[in-house]
Amino acid sequence: MALQTVPADPSDSGVADLLFTAIGGDRSRLAAAVRRYRDDSAAHLIAAVIDDELAGVAGYSVSEKHIGLLHIATRESHRRNGIGRSLLAEIRSRIPGRSVLAETDRDSLAFYLATGFEAVSLGQKYPGVERFEVRWAPPSD
Repeated sequence: MALQTVPADPSDSGVADLLFTAIGGDRSRLAAAVRRYRDDSAAHLIAAVIDDELAGVAGYSVSEKHIGLLHIATRESHRRNGIGRSLLAEIRSRIPGRSVLAETDRDSLAFYLATGFEAVSLGQKYPGVERFEVRWAPPSD
């Protein structure tokens, strides 16, 4: 099993399917995400590929202060195999020394906590749905 991290094409159907999962199954938000990755030079999308099979995707934006993790999703057959961790490690290695920020729901919170992020509740941004801001800070030298 050789994992490769490569640039991802948001219009590829497999990539779009994983983005759809990360977005929560909303077609209009998927279309907006695809446009952003295609048109915004600050937004980047990478894929984890194992033996020529798409295993996961992660999207991020870069600012002077931090990396904003926009989306991360792993194909169901590859979950709990370190794909998400590998994607995060790749993003951090591309832009070293910056913190990583994301917003997530309770379902994904354990993943972020297990990968070294700290979380702060944002309360119920939507009725009945608690959201969290998660932050990973690089180690101090």
